[in-house]
Amino acid sequence: MRNKEGKSALTIKELSLIAFFTSLTAILAQIAVPIPFSPVPVSFGLVAVYTSGILLKPKHAVYSQITYLLTGMMGVPVFSGFRGGIGALFGPTGGYLLVYPLMAWIVAMALNSKKSLQAEHRHSKWIVFLKSGIAICIAHIILYIAGTTWLSITTGNTFHASLLIAVYPFVPMDILKILFCVFTVVPVRSRLAMTQGDGSPVSCKAADSG
Repeated sequence: MRNKEGKSALTIKELSLIAFFTSLTAILAQIAVPIPFSPVPVSFGLVAVYTSGILLKPKHAVYSQITYLLTGMMGVPVFSGFRGGIGALFGPTGGYLLVYPLMAWIVAMALNSKKSLQAEHRHSKWIVFLKSGIAICIAHIILYIAGTTWLSITTGNTFHASLLIAVYPFVPMDILKILFCVFTVVPVRSRLAMTQGDGSPVSCKAADSG
């Protein structure tokens, strides 16, 4: 399928995958545990963000998270606690949401870019685990920095004070989320690649850099 300019447009399958991972993010975001001393709940939406990066090629991973944010911005209650609207997206905790597309892109580029897929055939499976772990950790550091900076700006707290209430208490659970994604979702990616027979995950062809 091509548009009028002759560029490749998204196929129905690709649109379905984007919609699926948008929905997955919205569903997992509702598995959230409020913390009495913090404005940020313990949410499992991040698992969906990383899963999209692990299983989709970069542009599709980014599209799924942009769609998620736009859906919430329009008022659909897809953010944690069944919240939605511009206020929820650009409120004190909005910085942690706004970097979702960037986080998904970082992980997808590390695993599913053209260069990465071509190199993967020469590496052991443990290199893939290591690469995914590093990419997710980098994405998570960006989450901490961007989200905490935004929280500091909107609340007037110092950066350190914001870290105390919105980052430090969540580190143990975040480590568990990262380990889950690396050792549970990455093996699923490998099995999907084998079933397709082209060495690529869900929607990634080695000839497409995404």
